[in-house]
Amino acid sequence: MRYYRCRKAIGIGILFVLMVSTVGAIGNTTWKHTPQPLGILEYEPKSHDFGKMYQGVVDSTVFEIWTSGGCCELIYNLTWDCSWVTVFPTSGTSNGEHDPITVTVDTSGLDNGFHYCDIMITTNGGGDGIFNVTLEVIHALHPLLAFTPQTHDFGMIPQNTIETTTFDIWNSGNGTLNYTLSSTKNWVSVTPLSGSSIGEHDPITVSINTNGLQNHTTYLCDVQITSNGGNDIFTLTVIVGTMPTFEVKSITAGLLRIKTTITNTGTGDAVGVDWKIVLYGNGLVLRGKQTTGTITSLPVGAEQTIATGAIFGFGDVVVLITFQTDGAVPLVKIFKAKLLFFYIQI
Repeated sequence: MRYYRCRKAIGIGILFVLMVSTVGAIGNTTWKHTPQPLGILEYEPKSHDFGKMYQGVVDSTVFEIWTSGGCCELIYNLTWDCSWVTVFPTSGTSNGEHDPITVTVDTSGLDNGFHYCDIMITTNGGGDGIFNVTLEVIHALHPLLAFTPQTHDFGMIPQNTIETTTFDIWNSGNGTLNYTLSSTKNWVSVTPLSGSSIGEHDPITVSINTNGLQNHTTYLCDVQITSNGGNDIFTLTVIVGTMPTFEVKSITAGLLRIKTTITNTGTGDAVGVDWKIVLYGNGLVLRGKQTTGTITSLPVGAEQTIATGAIFGFGDVVVLITFQTDGAVPLVKIFKAKLLFFYIQI
């Protein structure tokens, strides 16, 4: 009996040592999360030289962004700190298709000489890049026509509606600039129709009246500018009809879920709005990586709150929120978040 008890005690001791060793080994095991390769950034060309430009001149160029591989879509953002440069669009996604990016420069107010601007391209893990633009501002010795902006898109406007916009005309050279304006369409009016400038900016008002125009139709009009400093065209575009427009009112996060509220700020009701919330990045998402749904109806002025399913994970992630429906411009929001197990911090 004593021998049996001794053997039993020894067996229990060995079992205890094995359990402690196993637990210790598990506790000391280093687990490493290897992020999947996301979309790989590609863009061409890498730069553009506008060459010599007179002061007050506006010009544009286009480059393309796309992804050449990886497991997921490429999400990109563009930023810059040059007031004389504008970029459209400033963000987007690509699954392999080439997205055109328009870069516009306006030399109004720039000093004579060389000017440079770097447009930074950042992505959700597919690499970063820089698109560089350069130009040289030179001075004209004679009257020179300058105006900005050079185009205006009224977007979608209902029938029987009057809308206005303005642009500036001025002389970016020497002497006196004399100019006249005329419209090629009877639904467009321009005020004033003539003027002169020795350098001051003259505001020009352009009004459109959609009374009698066909619904669901795109209209273009050229406002002709004739001057002793050159001739040019101010172009405007309008789509007659109604269209929903989405705007994010709020985004909140906390325990388990991300919530966002959108509002229809457009001129038409939205039907069948598909939405998606996706989590990307190097963080570990164990649950709730993607949530999708459909808003059956969103009338003009109405708002709707949607939420993800339960999210559980750890680390830094990128959150992509999209809303889209037929006849409306898709809404895309991208921001960073941190997962702390059951809690989401933005």
